Amino acid sequence: MTAQELVQLAFERLAQRSGFETRHDQVQLSLLLSDLIEQGSTGLFEAPTGLGKSLATLIPAIANAIANDKRTVIATYTNVLADQYWRKDLPLALSLFDAHVPTAFLIGRQRYVCLMAMDEHMPGEVESFQLGAEEGVENEFRRLIRKPDREINKLWPQIAVPPVCPARACPAYDDCFYYQARKKLEKAKVIITNHSVVIQDAASSDPEAEREGMLFKYDFLVLDEAHDFPSAALNGLEFELSGSRLGSLTGIANRLENLVVPLAEVTGERREWHEKGEELRHQVQVAQKELVALGMQLEHGGIVAVTPEEIDDHPAVQRAHAKQYLTQVESIAERVRNACDRLSTDAVLRVERYRQEGKHPEAKTIADSSRNYISYVRDFAAGAHELSRPSGAAVSYIGNPRSEVILRRDYIDLREPLTGLIWDRVPYACLSATLQVDNEFDYFKQLTGTKPMFEEVLPSPFDHSLQCAVYMPKRDAIPDPTLSRGAGEQTYYRAIARELSQIIEACQGRTLALFHSRKEMEGVYAFMEVSEDLPILVQGRTGVAMVGEQFKKNIFASLFALRSFWTGFDAPGETCSCVALVRIPFEVPVEPSMIARMAYLAQQGMDPFQSHTLPNAKIIMRQGAGRLIRSENDKGILALLDPRIQTKRYGEQFIANLPPGMRQFNDILDAVGWIGLE
Repeated sequence: MTAQELVQLAFERLAQRSGFETRHDQVQLSLLLSDLIEQGSTGLFEAPTGLGKSLATLIPAIANAIANDKRTVIATYTNVLADQYWRKDLPLALSLFDAHVPTAFLIGRQRYVCLMAMDEHMPGEVESFQLGAEEGVENEFRRLIRKPDREINKLWPQIAVPPVCPARACPAYDDCFYYQARKKLEKAKVIITNHSVVIQDAASSDPEAEREGMLFKYDFLVLDEAHDFPSAALNGLEFELSGSRLGSLTGIANRLENLVVPLAEVTGERREWHEKGEELRHQVQVAQKELVALGMQLEHGGIVAVTPEEIDDHPAVQRAHAKQYLTQVESIAERVRNACDRLSTDAVLRVERYRQEGKHPEAKTIADSSRNYISYVRDFAAGAHELSRPSGAAVSYIGNPRSEVILRRDYIDLREPLTGLIWDRVPYACLSATLQVDNEFDYFKQLTGTKPMFEEVLPSPFDHSLQCAVYMPKRDAIPDPTLSRGAGEQTYYRAIARELSQIIEACQGRTLALFHSRKEMEGVYAFMEVSEDLPILVQGRTGVAMVGEQFKKNIFASLFALRSFWTGFDAPGETCSCVALVRIPFEVPVEPSMIARMAYLAQQGMDPFQSHTLPNAKIIMRQGAGRLIRSENDKGILALLDPRIQTKRYGEQFIANLPPGMRQFNDILDAVGWIGLE
């Protein structure tokens, strides 16, 4: 059977299952994806919430594995959704086919339990964890280890797999959850992972040298939650140098030296290894002292280098300059770079010789394991060099010195790096419920550099005109937040608190209030006045996962939350009957990377606000609004509390980017009555 026929058959079988029915648009998306996978084409898809895009993605991936021997990687932004794909949706999708298709699941290594570290910090609990865990990841650890959330939060950094480890040379290698997951990748035809792993894989592979990344060569990439892919790329491609990171570098160099001791003793080179390691340790210590000395001179951070050079003359960049410290930054960066280069170059030659000579029975295993450490040191050298001499469109800067000085290099334009790493490397499909702005994909394409062959917007399965109402307070109810400075700030907080108190009382709790900053959230919470039987949960006072579960379980509770709840949070049913978007989430260019990005856009002849700030805020607003209607039975109120939506020209644009047909009210009781909340 062809892949298309297998897709059709899978949906026919799905329709026969209890609780499932055929959704035309879900099938349509699945067939479109199947065509792209088979033909090696590319596309962007806006697939709204409720469409069932997880199954629509998995089914064509499995069908093309069977019919065309294609390998597909499906990546999400959040580990929560990746886990849902793996544990819930993939088993169902596989059950719709007769043929066996090997699959694999992999997220970032530091999301897995290190058995050696767990045995050190939690002796006696390793065996029971191994028996209960399937993947050995953080959420299983939190579920299986019955300890208070605060204690778990302290334990996790100690028992997570480190950034670099001895791999095959580790005594627990055969039982290691992370490496067991890695082993399954080579034969898998469908791989579930996250955006960060995709970026890491692409950055570590070298097609010209025929060096494959950890995911091995694959035929097609699906990026779900694609609206967040730029954030993952920025985080994955940044470089940071600080006292703590230099400490980690020293630790990795020490572990490399300890790892090769058996080989060095056989060849009589233990002294040489120690001298090379001692040289790096000395240079790192000097660099750490130089960082401390730099910090003592600083009042605030700033930009030390930026490229292209033209944006260096932008007034905002000039105001953010810290070029008087460039010589010191260059000295620190080049000191670290040279030390890392010398160690890694020497180590590569020695380790390869040990492998070829084979004078020790474990020569191959130790040599293979040493690659992880050598690669880390070599990559650190490259990052340090880029820190003082950024290339492409990038900025190097000194972060605001709080507890320690941090030197960073960030990209300010992702188009060139993503084109080389992703778009020109493998056929792809980007999916999201909010990929468009103003009914166009232009912003996502401009932000990422993608040039898809195909674009499609699928209709929502929900009728927002019947399921949802919009509440906006009367124009004089809340002052403009941008004008509320000093004493006016408290007046603004009181006004928001008054509105939210009325909303929570009218909705009998059941309200998710989304804020743009912690300061604003705490300021508003201080003035809240609601009944004692309508509790308000506040993100940050307990863990994100815990506060989310508490909100879902208590129908009368409300939740005050920040950025992590604007996207990806799923609370279907009446527990979330109102979503209040407190303020338009405009990005304020205060960090050096943001300032440089705005200057770069201006240098390109674009209006930074119109081309970046405004469309970015529209996407986040769409994401926040999407927390409300999660199923065909949901109904609720979308409360827009920022007065600028009614007073500024761009306010109508935000309304236009929300689902059409929603009736608007300026009295919360009228909105509650019309929508029929009980």
